[in-house]
Amino acid sequence: MIQALYLHIPFCKARCAYCDFATSACNDEAAMDAYIDALSLQIRRASRAGLLGSIKTIYIGGGTPTHLGGRRLNSLVYLLSLSINLENVSEFTIEANPESIDERMVMDLFALGVNRFSIGVQSFDDAVLKAYGRIHSAADAERAISNVQTREENVSIDLICGGPGQTMASWEKGVNHAIELGVKHVSIYPLMIEDGTPLARAIDAGEVMPPSDDEEADMMERAENILSAAGMHRYEVASYAYPGFESKHNTAYWTGVEYLGLGAGSSSMLSREDWDLCKQVGIFGTAEEVSSALPADSPHASDPLSETNVFRVRVSSSADSARFSTGLGHPETNIELLDERAAALEDLMLGFRRSEGVPMERIDHVRDLEPAISEVMQRLEQRELVQVSGSHLAPTERGWLMGNEIYEEIWGLA
Repeated sequence: MIQALYLHIPFCKARCAYCDFATSACNDEAAMDAYIDALSLQIRRASRAGLLGSIKTIYIGGGTPTHLGGRRLNSLVYLLSLSINLENVSEFTIEANPESIDERMVMDLFALGVNRFSIGVQSFDDAVLKAYGRIHSAADAERAISNVQTREENVSIDLICGGPGQTMASWEKGVNHAIELGVKHVSIYPLMIEDGTPLARAIDAGEVMPPSDDEEADMMERAENILSAAGMHRYEVASYAYPGFESKHNTAYWTGVEYLGLGAGSSSMLSREDWDLCKQVGIFGTAEEVSSALPADSPHASDPLSETNVFRVRVSSSADSARFSTGLGHPETNIELLDERAAALEDLMLGFRRSEGVPMERIDHVRDLEPAISEVMQRLEQRELVQVSGSHLAPTERGWLMGNEIYEEIWGLA
């Protein structure tokens, strides 16, 4: 039963210096119109198949969904209101960048059912924003937050630490400023240097200094201290919220809830039954296209559901927005079939993203399917990455900072 819906908008006004996401700078009105047409067709197919009847959370991300402008974004949200009973949707989030959202857009989206906004602030320091290649200023970010708060208090922002020229004093000031502005949720990320990005090239050329791992760790710990003192709690490795403002949609990802991703560059995690419905109405392409997305030596290549051990289907759509548009919603896809053992290991891995960790009964369930998990958990405890916390096994402070080591140990079994 699909409970979470994600729509991907792969367009931004400009691409940031650190970005390697499934997005591109696009100011082509016709290209954006064509994309929304194709995405709308995909939504209608999903609705016709009965896949949207149990949706509890919606998230429109990117890219920069608000870069579409009010006309396109409003039409997309209106279509969702016709396809989904929004009275059953507890959280409807739209991502925004400060330069592309104003009070009028907020009013329209709020009237259509959007009740949460996630704003890509990244920093309140103009010098750091410039180094990141952001096209907004700190004042723009403040104005965007204020615009949203005229209608909706549920505002989340992203902040990135470890940027070129960023000092601890600047970082502390920015985190404190977020609290002063009244945001309800803050996501804290260390700056990642991705190959092929402008920032990586600048570092290779010696134009800027790369961030220090120790400095980033210190900044993340300092952010936790400031946000915790203000009454927020860290409920996930990167996320802090006041009680009641935790992201329900993201929590769905980390707790094994089935979700559907539409649009170029989106991902889905589906049951066998819902995957079959997707195939019937062509959400991810024709039967031939779906079969060709599997490895040629896969025993499921002729019929992806022919084997009884398929427990879950992961679908990743190509980020090629032009192909998605011209193919009228038929994205090029990569399909991975998981048996119950692999699905349980994945759920366990994602569970360790949450501060409360994983219930012992879930670990017992995984142990029944994969006995080697006992040795992995023992190893993680010995390395002081996880610890017993009541009825859960939870990440330690060290495990929070070195989460990838936990995830790699668990997923290595799969």
